[in-house]
Amino acid sequence: MDEKQEIERILREYFESETGSKEEAEKLILALAEITKDEGAKLVHLGNVLFLVLVRGEGVVEIHTLGNEPNPRDLAKDFIDLANYLKNIEVKTAYTYTEDNRFDRLAKMTGLPVKQFKEDIEGKLMNVYVMEF
Repeated sequence: MDEKQEIERILREYFESETGSKEEAEKLILALAEITKDEGAKLVHLGNVLFLVLVRGEGVVEIHTLGNEPNPRDLAKDFIDLANYLKNIEVKTAYTYTEDNRFDRLAKMTGLPVKQFKEDIEGKLMNVYVMEF
């Protein structure tokens, strides 16, 4: 399987598991394809996940995780690899947010200097994770 096929497989599996529908998954894949046409958006493939990296300012990126890593240690390694990648491209601040609490443990597993707090985002209380490089 080449890189493009692997990325499509990860996205298809992830979006189908999130939506429960092949049709909805296809719509989300097409929407993501549109987003990644923007110069400030990039998909980074590490392990069995894709990280959508969105430039939000000079040296500042927002990260979204797409895909599922069966073993939490593998996902922690993916995040460490992502942090190294971001440092290499001179990112100063990376952040992500989620309603999910499972990232608390994951952030600790990585050993990375992640700050965590809660914030109201679009009317929902979210866990926000920020890392300064």
